[in-house]
Amino acid sequence: MSLIATTDTSERAQRTSRARRIWSWVAILAVIVFTGSVVYSFQSEWSAPDPLAADSPRYDGARAITTILEERGTTVTTADDTDAARAALSSRSTLVITDTRNLDIETLRELADDARETVILDGDIASLDAVIPGIEYADAGSMDPIAPMCSFPAADNAGEIIAGTAYMAPPDAAGCYPVGDGYALVRAEAASGSAVTVFDGNAVLANENLAQAGNAALALGVLGSTGDVVWYSPSPEDAGTAGAASSIADLLPGWVTPAIVLGILAAIAAGLWRGRRFGPLVAETLPVTVRAGETLEGRARLYRSSGEPAHALAALRRGAEARMTKKLSLPRDASPETLARAVAGALGRDPRSVFDTLTTTPADDAEFAELGARLREVESALESIDPWEKRSR
Repeated sequence: MSLIATTDTSERAQRTSRARRIWSWVAILAVIVFTGSVVYSFQSEWSAPDPLAADSPRYDGARAITTILEERGTTVTTADDTDAARAALSSRSTLVITDTRNLDIETLRELADDARETVILDGDIASLDAVIPGIEYADAGSMDPIAPMCSFPAADNAGEIIAGTAYMAPPDAAGCYPVGDGYALVRAEAASGSAVTVFDGNAVLANENLAQAGNAALALGVLGSTGDVVWYSPSPEDAGTAGAASSIADLLPGWVTPAIVLGILAAIAAGLWRGRRFGPLVAETLPVTVRAGETLEGRARLYRSSGEPAHALAALRRGAEARMTKKLSLPRDASPETLARAVAGALGRDPRSVFDTLTTTPADDAEFAELGARLREVESALESIDPWEKRSR
């Protein structure tokens, strides 16, 4: 059992205090670094690969089909804006548009007229209607293989596929892979000789679905017919949204950054406040009366958990020395050596043994228990005699 200490400190206590200060500063620095990393992540540009991106190896990317096309001799050119797509197009090119939602309708018509084949993998009805008038959404598709049941050579050669979204084909367009009232693939040819094909690219071309049924064969038949593919992934700027957000920080309200800075400063201030070196614990007058036994037990548990037997024994010694000096009529500030000589003379013992009991510093709980027992025995022996008469009571 250990008690609270007020003044005496051992070398072990100093090492423990120093280690606590070091680890406190390490924790503060770790919090600062972590907070700074979070702030930096808001300021840094970040974006996930676009679905059906030509170079994306993710489950929703299209790297598998573009790699197969290139291995078969087809040139695949990627474009991420309208100018790049126009520059790469020729009258013999196949234009693949991953999503028409970010593309201006007039620009879509112009690009489709410039290409020999236009393949749209995803989009809204407004943009699809601009190149295939009258097209509408039908069923959501089926997970079962579907036969083409049409005269389109690429579909006939591919056979069954696992289709996605189905569309209602207008009278002047051909439909393949019937799903309910619609078709999984709709194709229309213009008078200029160009053609537009629409099907669900996410269900057919995505890396995770390409190997199902005849999906790969259909993709190769539709995309590889000209030997030159321009893979166009429209960006928000292509829809006329100049100054669109390019990072997460651009999407945040203006007050977020000052709030983060204020939070960092508050964390640093709290770290400096709570991480300072604590002074020695001191005894204070309590506003209520607490039994000595409860105080003793509570302080003993506190210092036992901190592993400070030297502090506990020092407190025991102060109390014992105060009582023994009073019994021997010695001054309060009597040195341990003076007290040891007086106690040894009264008890008829070796002064060195008594001096060791009053001054030895315990290194662990076992030595603390031994020295405490010796101190208690000396005090009990002194209490049982009259020091001036040197006889037992």
